[in-house]
Amino acid sequence: MEDVKPAPGTGATWEACDDTPAVTVRVGAPRVRPHVVPISGKTGGRLAKEDLVTSFIVVWQPNPPPPPLWIRFLKEAPFGTQLVRAHDLHWDGKYLSVELVNEPDIDGYAVEIGNWVEYANAALLQCEKSPAALAQKEAERRAAEIEKRLRRE
Repeated sequence: MEDVKPAPGTGATWEACDDTPAVTVRVGAPRVRPHVVPISGKTGGRLAKEDLVTSFIVVWQPNPPPPPLWIRFLKEAPFGTQLVRAHDLHWDGKYLSVELVNEPDIDGYAVEIGNWVEYANAALLQCEKSPAALAQKEAERRAAEIEKRLRRE
């Protein structure tokens, strides 16, 4: 059984929050590229078809580019299946990707990525409602009032 991560807005999520502003990130349809390599231990210039294995690199480009905390929340999404998990996604600073062999797994990721993106967006938005963020906003409001009052004196 997989560990279930806390839902957005819980104390554990707030502990992860920093001063990252909430952004709404979207991802479009994935790009799929084949990756054909020799089976382990097979070498030489005359390899037969059965000496090769094919996998697929599935790539999504988030827009706008997400902050690191958003990527963390995305990878911690507490749902998926045993074979289709957000934490298996690779982030290179520009693209999210995963290498898969089976086409049904590709379909599974294509279905889940939208849910994971929504989860990460919601978790990042909740950071702005964390006790520390709310206290900071209140302190900033009070500081502005003090400055305004002092300018009038």
